[in-house]
Amino acid sequence: MIPIYTPNILSYTSSAKNAIDSGWISNHGEYVKKATDKLSEILNVKHVILMANGTCATHCLFLALKHKHPNLEKIYVPNNCYVAAWNSVFMEYEQSIVEVMKMNLNSWNIDTSEEYINSLDKNSAVLIVHNLGNIINVPRLKRLRPDLIFVEDDCEGLFGKYEGGYSGTSESTLCSSVSFYGNKTITTGEGGAFLTNDDDVYNFIVKAYSQGLSSKRYLHDAHAYNYRMTNIQAAFLYDQLNDIGNILSKKGSVFKRYNALFENLMQDGKIQLFAKEENTENANWMYAVRIIDNKVDIDQTYRFLSENGMDSRPFFYPINSHDHLKNITFNDDTSYKLNKEVIMIPSSPDITLYEQEQVVNILHKFIQTQL
Repeated sequence: MIPIYTPNILSYTSSAKNAIDSGWISNHGEYVKKATDKLSEILNVKHVILMANGTCATHCLFLALKHKHPNLEKIYVPNNCYVAAWNSVFMEYEQSIVEVMKMNLNSWNIDTSEEYINSLDKNSAVLIVHNLGNIINVPRLKRLRPDLIFVEDDCEGLFGKYEGGYSGTSESTLCSSVSFYGNKTITTGEGGAFLTNDDDVYNFIVKAYSQGLSSKRYLHDAHAYNYRMTNIQAAFLYDQLNDIGNILSKKGSVFKRYNALFENLMQDGKIQLFAKEENTENANWMYAVRIIDNKVDIDQTYRFLSENGMDSRPFFYPINSHDHLKNITFNDDTSYKLNKEVIMIPSSPDITLYEQEQVVNILHKFIQTQL
């Protein structure tokens, strides 16, 4: 079975072993600061707060929104995205002010047309999710609607770019979240980070994520959380950040090989890749293809691919497919079509050319025999 993702973590254990040997294994230790500073330097963002996972960081987006803009009347959230985004928004907001955004069949992201963005209500915030690393040009949206507040769930888009800068770091966005989960481009097992250029937001979140500590030990002056990253996790992160050029080059090579291998199927109109926005560079995270007019249901598709030696994942479900979110309503058939037709395929940094050729052959067999 060709796995969907196998991280190359064994090459980056030196600092983690040092952290263990030092005895600083919780949230204190030299690597928390080293990794924080290194990530801030690479991304050219003013403030970085390392966190226990990407969901903690995404929750902090909404904590920051409530702090900075307490009178918002509507929060817009994408439909087909990982459920953590929706779980996070409902930690802070009532369903009555949250609205599902329309999806685009070609980009697999929200509809970013001028007509749609201009139709959004005033006094609102928009959660941007860069699905599968396809980057939305947030500075363009901010120019269209300077009144809207944008925050970014960049958990799948880390190291993608818009208008020359890294996603999640623009002055057009209030703050962003990233993830270092086991299937991400760089990983600490779990782990994440909160990014912002806003001093006030930083000062608020740096207290909120760490038990609301006051200047006096064991006295706390705010309702808060324990979202801290451990020194061991930060050590794994630090070593990978010091080799980030090589890591990104390897992932880029995987994507370029797939692009070449899928060329015939694309020319025949059998599959489609996501359409990129102008002035963006996608993050080469998880490769995916859209099987045009796939009439086979998700479970059958997954079973066929698995039986033929390939692991895969479906695209994210329409948000009300989740039992605890079933009361959310929307009118957008595109959401169902994307979920049925888009397939995530093996994207490990060390996947071989032979394995990639096998993946393409299995998908070709699926299209020939099942459609």
